[in-house]
Amino acid sequence: MAIQRLDPHTMVKMPGLHQTVKVGNTVYIAGQVALDEAGTFHGDGDVEAQLNQIYDNLENACRAYGGTLSSMVKTTTYITDPAHFSAVSKIRQKKYGESAPVNATLIVAGLAKSEWWVEIEGTAWVE
Repeated sequence: MAIQRLDPHTMVKMPGLHQTVKVGNTVYIAGQVALDEAGTFHGDGDVEAQLNQIYDNLENACRAYGGTLSSMVKTTTYITDPAHFSAVSKIRQKKYGESAPVNATLIVAGLAKSEWWVEIEGTAWVE
């Protein structure tokens, strides 16, 4: 089975990694932070704005293979403060509706940059 590595033009390019890797019908999506395709950070001091950008990135990853956000089957959400958990729940419900994937949420000491409060990695299934 062939492995397809793709950096969709709608997602930021990062040296040393691909944003997505597809094997068969499974798409693995690298941890997403609130960076748009130009590398601009969205949501300084605003966890909901960060989450909205992150979910846009996840959807862009799915669309690159013909899927949508409802193609997501699993996510892992990393937050730097337990107080962000309610925003995660709120935005997940807004973005997924009844099509939410399974999820694990972990509270971590920090992410690569101090202004990044949330990172989400995921797995999607697309035909």
